[in-house]
Amino acid sequence: MAELATTFAVFFWTGLALGAYVYLGYPALAWLRRRYVPRPVARTPIEPYVTVVVVAYNEGHRIGRRIENLLASDYPPQRLAIVVGSDGSTDDTVESAARYRNEGVIVREFGQRRGKAAVLNDLVASAKGDIVVFADARQRFEPGAIRALVANFADPEVGAVSGELHLTKREGTSPGGEGAGFYWKYEKFIRANESRSGSTVGATGAIYAIRRRLFEPVPKDTILDDVLIPMKIVRKGYRVVFEPDARAHDLM
Repeated sequence: MAELATTFAVFFWTGLALGAYVYLGYPALAWLRRRYVPRPVARTPIEPYVTVVVVAYNEGHRIGRRIENLLASDYPPQRLAIVVGSDGSTDDTVESAARYRNEGVIVREFGQRRGKAAVLNDLVASAKGDIVVFADARQRFEPGAIRALVANFADPEVGAVSGELHLTKREGTSPGGEGAGFYWKYEKFIRANESRSGSTVGATGAIYAIRRRLFEPVPKDTILDDVLIPMKIVRKGYRVVFEPDARAHDLM
């Protein structure tokens, strides 16, 4: 019985120590590294050709608003391409997106649903320009979001840039929504400190950008593309940085 109690105590205190490191120790180390070993990014306003890719599945009810939001970006339209890939949608996603073809929007219809990662591989492979921005159908970019992302690529060491997701509470949101808000604030703190001293781990899936030439196709069953794609870029020797002025908005 005493041995069982000892084993339980070891697991308990080990788990407690690991939890304390994850939620307190690591953030403190990231902050200290940022303070004493900073690596500033050489941001400069630049206007390379940018392709924004959006993978959509049955988003007919909002894809039009999303495209209009991207078209309203504070970025030269002649330097911006918007590509929507329909991943086997069975609603009017393709028809709704196709209404914007006269404004230069490219719509690619994939008849069979294969998953976001497979469609991303195809869209990036055919993308034009130096920079690819990844976006979802659900969120909205602030007008200056793309410009803010791109400015970081003036630094040749930067291979990917993560933006920031702002969550707005819906009326009548359950207490769980407060937890989600706290989580994103925690993530922002970690990413900001990691970024200012080196590279952040992963990106915000709702808004991030990469140098197109650094992209490697991801496995078709990939769920967290916003972790795997930046990780591959770090392995190539480039930085992944966080840009708080590149903001996307969503409701929680």
